[in-house]
Amino acid sequence: MIFIPRQFFFLLLFCITAFSMQNAEQAAKRDAFKFEAVDLGVLQQGTRKNVEINGKNVSSRTIELENVFNQMVGGENFIYPQKIAAGQKFKINFTLNTAYMEGPFLHNIVLVDTSGFAWVALVQGQVENPIVFNERILDLGFYKKGVKKTWVFYAWSTENKPLKFRLAPSSQKEFKAEFSNVKLDVKDFENIKEGGTTPGVKISLSVIDLETPKNGQKSIRRIVSFICDDFPNATPELLVTGYWE
Repeated sequence: MIFIPRQFFFLLLFCITAFSMQNAEQAAKRDAFKFEAVDLGVLQQGTRKNVEINGKNVSSRTIELENVFNQMVGGENFIYPQKIAAGQKFKINFTLNTAYMEGPFLHNIVLVDTSGFAWVALVQGQVENPIVFNERILDLGFYKKGVKKTWVFYAWSTENKPLKFRLAPSSQKEFKAEFSNVKLDVKDFENIKEGGTTPGVKISLSVIDLETPKNGQKSIRRIVSFICDDFPNATPELLVTGYWE
């Protein structure tokens, strides 16, 4: 039989009780807010969407918010109440900028109180890029400074409309591009061909000369950005990867 000194027993009991109370308090804080689900459906890339989250303080205490923010890209201009009384309904409003978003998303909107405790409200939806490239990643291979490299690929609109492209100023120092209007057969995405009925653009992208990295980095990663006058808020981009020879 193991003998436990009385003072140690009471200390252990106190620690267990304190730990249980702390866990109960944390659980009560965690469940203080209830939020309505927000599903924004399908948004076109470049859209600025006003988003409203409805919530309620279901706890028995007033909660003071210090900050509200989006853990993902796109959330801006947050408006929220600083104090939320027990039982009070409230709204969080913000603008979702989809310019650099694409595909399905599930965003964590984080509410932080003055003690640093955080709650998360979820906003979901999907961003559809109105511009389709048949190539999104271009392989430069082993690149030696001054060597020329050209890729040919196609772009078209999900709305089946003609497109007018130009290379973004941020990419013109290292790349140049030529554009020509074509009709495309896009039935087989893995085998895009000219001679169909879909208005498209044939793009010839060339490397002018890549800037040598100053930190000795061997891998190459460049975002090549385009501007499409037909969808000025969209951000059509390609990724060029490679390795310095």
